[in-house]
This record gives sequence, C-alpha cells and structure tokens, in this order.
Amino acid sequence: MDNAHFQRHLTETQARAIFEIAEDAIVSVDHQQRIILFNEGAEKLFGYAQNEILGRDLEVLIPLSSRKNHSRHMRQFAGSDLRARRMGERGEISGLRKDGTEFPMEASICAIGHGDELVFTTILRDISERKKQTEEMREAREIAESADYAKSMFLANMSHEIRTPLNAIVGMTSLLLDTQQSDEQRDCTETIRASSEALLSIINDILDYSKIEVGKLEIEKHPFDLRSCIEESIDLVSQVAAHKQLNLAYMIDDQVPAVIASDVTRLRQVLVNLLSNATKFTLRGEVLVKVEADKLPESNLYRIRFSVADTGIGIATDEIEELFKPFNQLDVSTTRKFGGTGLGLAISRRLVEILGGQISVESELGQGSTFHFDIVAEAGGKDLAQNYLQAHAVELTGKKVLIVDDNVTNRRILVKQSLLWGMLPSATASGIEAMDLVRHGDAFDIAILDMSMPEMDGLELARQIRQYRSAENLPLIMLTSLSQRPKGDLINEIKFSAFLNKPIKASQLFDTFKLALGVESSLQKTFAPVNFDPTLANNNPLKILIAEDNPINQKVMQRLLEKFGYRSDIVSNGLEVLNALDRQHYDLVLMDLHMPEMDGIKAAAKIQQTLPADQQPRIVAMTANVLPGDRVACREAGMQDFLAKPINLDQLYRILSNMKLQSEHKVSTQSGDGADDIDFERL
Repeated sequence: MDNAHFQRHLTETQARAIFEIAEDAIVSVDHQQRIILFNEGAEKLFGYAQNEILGRDLEVLIPLSSRKNHSRHMRQFAGSDLRARRMGERGEISGLRKDGTEFPMEASICAIGHGDELVFTTILRDISERKKQTEEMREAREIAESADYAKSMFLANMSHEIRTPLNAIVGMTSLLLDTQQSDEQRDCTETIRASSEALLSIINDILDYSKIEVGKLEIEKHPFDLRSCIEESIDLVSQVAAHKQLNLAYMIDDQVPAVIASDVTRLRQVLVNLLSNATKFTLRGEVLVKVEADKLPESNLYRIRFSVADTGIGIATDEIEELFKPFNQLDVSTTRKFGGTGLGLAISRRLVEILGGQISVESELGQGSTFHFDIVAEAGGKDLAQNYLQAHAVELTGKKVLIVDDNVTNRRILVKQSLLWGMLPSATASGIEAMDLVRHGDAFDIAILDMSMPEMDGLELARQIRQYRSAENLPLIMLTSLSQRPKGDLINEIKFSAFLNKPIKASQLFDTFKLALGVESSLQKTFAPVNFDPTLANNNPLKILIAEDNPINQKVMQRLLEKFGYRSDIVSNGLEVLNALDRQHYDLVLMDLHMPEMDGIKAAAKIQQTLPADQQPRIVAMTANVLPGDRVACREAGMQDFLAKPINLDQLYRILSNMKLQSEHKVSTQSGDGADDIDFERL
C-alpha cells in the first residue's frame, strides 16, 4: 500500500499537523508491516532519516530477540474485533536504534481499515530514564528494607538481653507470692511483679516502633476494664510522684463505659508516656488524669477523651509545634536536667492516630501543661463508670463518712466515689474544721484523714479525735503516700483501721471501707497468688528436660516445675540435649532457642531426623525473642509449642496439663481417629 492509498484514511494536511506538534515518535505500517510514515520524533528516537527508512520492514526497528513475539502479537491484534483495533492498546516493547543499541519503549498502537488497506499506527516513547529511575527506586527500597530488617534484628537482640533477666524477676516473684507473707511484703511483691510485667509490655511497644515507621503496626482490639488500665498506668509513675510529694489522681466521668474494646497495650503506652512526662517536669503540685466520653450517634461507639494535667514547668507557645516531632527536646538544658530521648510524644501521636483520635497540648510557661487525646472505641457492655462496685456496696449504703484532705482534687474524688456507693460524705479541708464537727457530736461511721495537711496534720487530728471517739465507735483510715507511712507508739495508741496509699484507687478504697467497717469484701485482690497445683505430677507424671544456658533461668524453670510437683534435668546447649536423649527417654523438652554450640532450632531438627516418631519427646520452644519468624522456624524444626519469656504460668500449666491429652491424641491419631493437629500459630 503506497502513500496515495493512505490518503483515503488521513489527509495530508491532518498528517502534517499531527507530525508538527508530536514530540513522540509516530510510525505507521501497512498490512505487510512496511513502514509508510516516520515522523521527526521517530528520526530522533531511532537515528534513521525518513528517506532511508520508508518502505523498509518494521523489524528493522525491533531487536532480533523480540521479533518473533512481536510478529505473533501483531497478527493477534489484526485479528481482533474492529472496536478493539480502533481503541488500541498500550504496552512496553524493545526498540533497536540505527547504531544497534537496544532500549525500552512505551508503545500505544491502533489499527484502521481492513484487509489490504489495514494501517497500524504506533506512538512510541523512550522510557530508558524512567526504567533507570524505577530500578534506582527498587534498589533504594531494598536498601531501606535491609536497614529496617537490621534495625528489627537489633531491637530483637536487645529485647532478648532485657527479657532474660526479666524472666527471672517475673518467675521469682510468682514463686514468692506462693509463700507465706505479711500484707506489706505481699504488697511489695505484687508491685514488683506488676512493674516487671508493665516493663515487658513497654519492651514490646519499643519493638513495635519500627513497625510504626513502615506502617505495619497491628492493632489488637479486645474488651478491657478502662479503670484498671488507668490505674495500672498510674502505678508505674507513683514511686516518682511519691518521692517528689506530688498528688497523683484520676477522675472518670460517670458516663464513660466501664469496659471498652480497643488495644489496651497501646492505650497504656500513651498514658504512661504522658504521665511520665508530667511527673518528670513537675516539681510540686499534682498530676491529674481525667476521662470523659461522648457516644457516637446510631452506634455502640464512643469517643473517649483523656487529659493529663500537671502543675509543672510548662511549655512556651512557640515550642508547642515542635513537641511531637521525633527526637525533639525543648532545649539542651532541659535534656541535661530531665533526661529522655524526646521520642515518646512522637510515638504517642502515631498510636493515638492509629486508634482513631488526635493528640494536642495546652500549656503556659511556668503554669503547667494539659495534654489531651481521644480514641474511638466500642463499649464492651452496658455498665458505665458510675456503676463501679455498686452491686457490692449494700453494706456501705447510708454510712456517714468524714473526709479530711486539704487537696481539692482528692476531696472531689472521695466525695464522688462514696456518693456512688450510697454513703453520706462530709468533706472538709482542714483538721480544725473536722474537729469542730466531731466535737459537736456528728455521728460519723468512719473517717478518712490525709496525712499531710497544714496547721494540723492527719496524725495530730487522729490523736485529737480519739479523745472523743474510740476506735470501735469511729474507725480511722489514714491516707498517705508510699513514702509517708508513719511509725511509732502514737500509731499503736490511735489504732488506725487501715492505711490507704495514694493515688486513690476505687477498688482499694472500697475494700478499705469494708475492712474498717468490719464487712468482709467480696472482691478478689488484683493479684491473687498463683494457683500452683502440686498434685499435677501425681496425676500426670512426666520426665522433663530443661535446655537453657542461663543459670538464673535454669533455676527459675526448675523451681516453677517443682511447684507443679515435677522434678527436671538441666542441660546447657543443643548437643547436651542430644546426649541426654541418647541416655534416656524424656516426655517433654523445654528448649531455649539461643544456646551456644548448638541452638534450639538445630537441636529440634536433629531430634526429628534421628529419633523414631514414637520415641520423640514433645519439644516446647522457649525464647526471649519476639519476632514473628521465630514461631515459623520453631514449627519447621518440629517443635509443637511455644513459651515466650518471661514465662507465663498459665501457659506453662496448660502445656503440662495437656501432655496426657496429647499422648492420648497421638494414640488415637495412629489408630485412625483423624484428630486435628494443634494450630501452632494460635498458641
């Protein structure tokens, strides 16, 4: 088909106009794939002049390696329906310049006509630079991913080093709680365990920071008691607050749901960070947490609003915008005086955003700061904060309580909570006013006195009250900080019914009221002693081997097993595991993953290869590492279960008590019962 025939489809004027404005290469071929149009853009792209390319086969512009595929594709395209040929298609092909160099092209092709008058027109663009940039981006992404992996591995190794001694702390305090202790000793032990478990949670949060950076943080939503979450967060800073004699308190609005479904770990992390900053930067005064909620229309969702207010050093207005940036500190002097990396608020902001809210701050230099944040969460039931313990408060209803505290926040908390339990509170800010009430014969059933007050402190007030009312007629509760517990003969003379530590917790206040009034509380302690079952070994005897290289962890594991009635043998590496199994049979091997000479993964794999199936022990992985790949590696090595350090006693008990069940399962499976395997990923 010559140029004259082509003019039936495209006038010379139209073609010239298109060619003049087109920067891309435009090439047209006839039905025999001979080039019939070749614009200036094509000349620049391929290096041919029009007079030396027109009439030649299109293959001259295509590398030899691509010609066969190109010819097949053109035949398929020519055989497609009319609409498809007119609409055209776009793709990536290889081009061949006059000098023999190959390069990638983006091609848009359409076809007009049919039979001998069929014309293919292609617009071509060199994408070498784009491909180069894409490759550079790919390489940069791989480098970044490699850096992220290296960072994750560093954090994992750091976690392993921290978790190893932490395992001993958690394990030994659990054992200690199972011994006979005084109330004060038990309180100290419970505080150690609570703090170590909170530290474990914080370590997990640190590891998640790398996931936040790459947008891979996973949020877990489960129902939890909001009041407990707040109290646990406050507990972590109560020692610092007590040392600085700061008043630390929280208030929950009546309409806040008692239980919400959200990520308790992330919420606690934000609260702990804000509380830590508040106590760090407050030299005197108080730190107060407030919680309010608004129900979202036509749903069971609430917007939970939190505020953490302090009376600290405050923040200058021009520095607030920089506050939530990573690694930011207000100034060098602040860094030296108060410490810290400046990373916490940046993490908190990201976590709050992931939980569906925003974070902000109001502050005035020298006057303190208030951090506000909110989250969106589903209510976990119909109970609201105002319902807390009301069902158990029948014995408190109508009891008259005298509240003496110079701190207005504490008075508000005590008055509000006692009213919710049906009590009749009378509150005063000074000991002198309280004595006037007692002298005039007000028939109080119980009194709660703050230890530190001006003019007349709680101890002197209690001494004077005892001149009018005996311990049997008016039980006295002393409200103190952790560092203020009074001692001496006067304490014995006054006969306090109880000492209540600040910050005031509703559950402890409730128990203290009932104790002082001689009514046994139906509530369980926050940390009940671990329910060890020393008869478990008698009902389910097992030969157990502990593979652990750390002497402290060896001792912890052996002592924990003894509490369940089991004796165990100990080895220090994978080679010793294999030697021990050569000498005798073990039902259970508790296998640490990181050991010298031969690690737990290699040892487990070797056991699977060398021992017959009916002689293989059940292997349970123990590790302080928390990378997701650990579980996969354990499963592939033939391990059947997983214990993360610090050891969770409930999980250990489950493994021990299920060993008999697993043995029966193994027999039934071999008998053809077809029982399901354990879902390792869900353990």
